[in-house]
Amino acid sequence: KASERKAYYITVATNAINPLQDAVDLGIATEDEKAQLDEWKKYRVLVNRVDTSTAPKIDWPKKPEQPRTL
Repeated sequence: KASERKAYYITVATNAINPLQDAVDLGIATEDEKAQLDEWKKYRVLVNRVDTSTAPKIDWPKKPEQPRTL
């Protein structure tokens, strides 16, 4: 179901964002981590905007690479 898939993608993004955001909040994030954080936040916003009522014709946003550090 598209709404379940959407919720799953948002959870995946949130799980990637949390440790990156922690590093930023603590002032210990690398430039790469900051860039990854921006990519994941953008992805989460784009997924959140997906209209699941158009299923199965949904053009899902491309997921960023998994965080490379932390």
